[in-house]
Amino acid sequence: MKNIIIFILLSCFEIVAQNSLATLPDWENPLVIGINKEPARLSFIHYPDAKSALADSGLEIQSPYYKSLDGIWKFNWAKNPAERPENFYRIDYDVTKWADIHVPSSWQTEGFGTAIYLNEKYPFNPEGPANPPLIPKDNNPVGSYSTTFSTPNNWDGRDVYIHFGGVKSAFYIWLNGKKVGYSQGSMTPAEFNITSFLQKGKNQLSVEVYRWSDGSYLEDQDMWRFSGIFRSVYLYSVTSEHIEDFFVRSKLDDRYEDGLLNITVKVRNSGTDNLKPAKVEAFLYNSNGKILGNSPIAVSHTSTSIPPGTLAIAELNAKIEKPKKWTAETPNLYTIILVLKDENDNVIEAARSTTGFRTIEIKDGMLLVNGVSIKLKGTNIHDHDPYHGRALDYKWIVEDLKLMKQCNINAVRFSHYPHDPRYYDIFDKYGMFVIDEANLETHGISFRKDLLPGSDPLWTDAVLERTKRMFETNKNHPSVIIWSLGNEAGHGDNFKIMASYLRAVDPSRPIHYQHMNSIADMDSYMYPTPEQLESIATSTTKPIILCEYAHSMGNSTGNMKVYWDIIERHKNIIGGLIWDWVDQGLYKKDKNGKMFWAYGGDMGDKVNDANFCINGIVQPDRSPLPAYYETKHIYQYINLTPMDLSKGQLLIKNNYYHSDLSNYELRWNLSQNGEVIQSGIIDTIKTAPGKRERVELPIKQPLLIPGSEYWLNVSFNMKKNEFWADKEFVVAWEQFKMPWAVAPAPIKSFNSSNPIMVEQSENYVNVNGDEFKIVIYKKDGALESYNWKGNDLIKGSLHPNYWRAPTDNDIAGFKGELDPWKDAASGRKVDNVNVSQPDQNKLIVSVDGTVAIGKSKWNETYTIYGNGVIKVAQQLFPIGDVPNDIAKIGSEMKIPSQYNKMSWYGRGPWENYLDRQTGSSVGVYSGLVDSLWTNYVRPQENGNRCDVRWVAFTNNTGEGLLAIGDPTLSVSAWPYSLQDLEQAKHISDLPHRDFITVNLDYKQMGVGGINTWSSVARPLPEFSLPSNESYNYEFYLMPYSPEMGSLDKVANFRLP
Repeated sequence: MKNIIIFILLSCFEIVAQNSLATLPDWENPLVIGINKEPARLSFIHYPDAKSALADSGLEIQSPYYKSLDGIWKFNWAKNPAERPENFYRIDYDVTKWADIHVPSSWQTEGFGTAIYLNEKYPFNPEGPANPPLIPKDNNPVGSYSTTFSTPNNWDGRDVYIHFGGVKSAFYIWLNGKKVGYSQGSMTPAEFNITSFLQKGKNQLSVEVYRWSDGSYLEDQDMWRFSGIFRSVYLYSVTSEHIEDFFVRSKLDDRYEDGLLNITVKVRNSGTDNLKPAKVEAFLYNSNGKILGNSPIAVSHTSTSIPPGTLAIAELNAKIEKPKKWTAETPNLYTIILVLKDENDNVIEAARSTTGFRTIEIKDGMLLVNGVSIKLKGTNIHDHDPYHGRALDYKWIVEDLKLMKQCNINAVRFSHYPHDPRYYDIFDKYGMFVIDEANLETHGISFRKDLLPGSDPLWTDAVLERTKRMFETNKNHPSVIIWSLGNEAGHGDNFKIMASYLRAVDPSRPIHYQHMNSIADMDSYMYPTPEQLESIATSTTKPIILCEYAHSMGNSTGNMKVYWDIIERHKNIIGGLIWDWVDQGLYKKDKNGKMFWAYGGDMGDKVNDANFCINGIVQPDRSPLPAYYETKHIYQYINLTPMDLSKGQLLIKNNYYHSDLSNYELRWNLSQNGEVIQSGIIDTIKTAPGKRERVELPIKQPLLIPGSEYWLNVSFNMKKNEFWADKEFVVAWEQFKMPWAVAPAPIKSFNSSNPIMVEQSENYVNVNGDEFKIVIYKKDGALESYNWKGNDLIKGSLHPNYWRAPTDNDIAGFKGELDPWKDAASGRKVDNVNVSQPDQNKLIVSVDGTVAIGKSKWNETYTIYGNGVIKVAQQLFPIGDVPNDIAKIGSEMKIPSQYNKMSWYGRGPWENYLDRQTGSSVGVYSGLVDSLWTNYVRPQENGNRCDVRWVAFTNNTGEGLLAIGDPTLSVSAWPYSLQDLEQAKHISDLPHRDFITVNLDYKQMGVGGINTWSSVARPLPEFSLPSNESYNYEFYLMPYSPEMGSLDKVANFRLP
């Protein structure tokens, strides 16, 4: 009885709630998700026959039954509903003086309203409590669109539909002054039957778009908040008897050999008469356009006649012997042509789809594709165009695909909504596993005390509709291997309903939802530490996925190798997806006309989350960042292990899941101090997927030069051009130091026939020698001046430095803890300066003192030799009340800007750090300083190179300054100062100084990358510089000119 009473009370409450909602406008009523909107279905085009359907495989649709409405429309923007032009849809309303706008577009990037970047706050009420489903009346901009069109003459007597690919957030549509319908749910298509609204000749289409709606409470994704008609709009026409929808299921049999094709076709009768059972034929073509099997491959009739206004089902089945299988590595696509015929065998229409034969399974805690356990080497991605917001130029989609394939990425999570349909097509064609995610996030509510949608029945239809439209729109894409119910939207019965729906309509794909793993087919986690991941892996038998990890905000993405060592060790960790792919910066110019990438707060959005949208491994224009190259190396599929390097013996492990190595040639070279002295190519490697193979490279031990290093560099290069990369592109590489016993470097004397002369004053130690002058300032121990042959080699003093311009992870992880180190070096005090001269060719200046932090001590010793070479030795002894970590141990100086070519022997070519250097090889590199710093969207520490043996800064005649590590340094150089870097908010704020800042460091801590909002953002302990130990390091400074010989030979020495 108690349960009955509760049920009655809940039912009464729901009735009351629905009655109160009925008084609200559609865009504040969660029960109204569409008016006269067509049911969710596959987006496809209709053709007059099979031939035209088969021929139309490009981006530009050629069907006579398709008409694009993309182009220039008229537009009016109002700041709230009360100020909108209410009757603009009337045929006598004059819109000629309205502005022009591109469709598709985000209206903010077209100059209307404000683009807002927020992570979790609701932008229509960022400072107040969320109050679903209500929207502030004074803060809901409305965009009114108007255009005209005519339908082709051959559409007479046909039903006409209009398709909106994406409109944010809610909209009404009128045609010729008559209201057609309403829709919300921004990231999936909405279609309307407009047949009865059409007129001969010109038709007037009017669309009213509301920036916010009750649906906006379900769209609280961490991204720029844009609005408008941002995806394509088009018309299509059909006969009264037509294919309304079809679902292609193409899996493999239990042996993963033969293909099992099943197609469910829905045939609709929109006419007024009964129709006899229709006939549907299916034809299958391979990638070369050759028809397979019988012609047609399958035939089916609808089971019954079709009454007016109803539909019938036709099921087609076929077995395909040994088809080429679809995977991300082998994206073998087939084209299906469906032909609808009447009872007299006359063709009514045709439709097309691509498909790939593959089977997705969860077994023994693993994710299997075609029976093979795989790891998802992935990234999250937003729809982002740096110029047009959510309205993507196709070139970015193509560039994303190419760069991802080149980066060895095999999986993408569409975060956090179904994406531009062209992504699915290109990922089908060229191979990418996709986690497709429903357009549902309620971060601003469900991370607090409330839940939305939770178990609230008032929101069930809204969230289920989003799930249905994701599924129906994208069900035929072989690239989609996992359905996701949404992101950060809490838990509750509504998610059980969504999961049950997907399992009922599509049991072939597993389900993901990180906020309620109990209803999903895998346990999903965000940003665990490595220790936590190890623990998680042993606590469950379910598959584990990191749906977000490696938070790549700013100079970040350290620790990836640590994570992937764990992932590879545990069979039930099925992979991870980096957060995220592209920096969500927007193109903008400052007051001086200098371009920069805008983030939160730069577009007039007063309440914002600043640069938290800048966390990609490629920049807004898709320029790869250094983290991209680290990712590429960590994700590569070919592993090399040394067996006996002296004999050139290596063990190859093919970690591709579905392809052998016959498409690649092995290239190797042997380098001596960065110079290639031997090389070769082996093009017969055919290692099968998952297998190992020994290889012996014909390396010959050369005459070993004392002090030299010998490196074996091995790469796998593509044998032929592909759409995503050219022939010879490197897909994998490794580097090994040869184990040969090399004699120490030759002894060099730095003596001169002229003795070193020294003069001391109260403030300076002045040193003069053969063609050089050196000045050391006693008050701070800095190398004040270094002049050679009348040329100043430094412009600002060489001095210690324990600070770097904070990275985003430094700011989040340390929260100011390291700030005392910022002025520790500049506030140093000298206790003692000792000058000694053991002989006429050696002068030693030793400076002892304290640095301005705790009671820490410091020493700087300069040993000056007769030919002008300086040996610099620095020591730091942290003592007393000091932070637990040090950002860096190093030296900074400024040199004249003419020495703007940097050459180095160390890790490169791109920037690298202690915890992000796996993707950087040791070699000799060079470039202009202007090209060697990394222009992070928010300026911060950048440009470092680790394990540098020597570095030279030279002018256009090759003369300059050479620094030699003893043994190695970390080095960076910028055309601006550290203070410039720390103060700048955008790259346009960085000046181009008349000097170059050079950092010659012992080390600096890693960049971190677990997350960018808590203490774990800081580097892992093994990549840190703890303050509970002392540090000392040494390096040499010397003038350089080409007459001295090559840089590597000049730098190869040891002292007596």
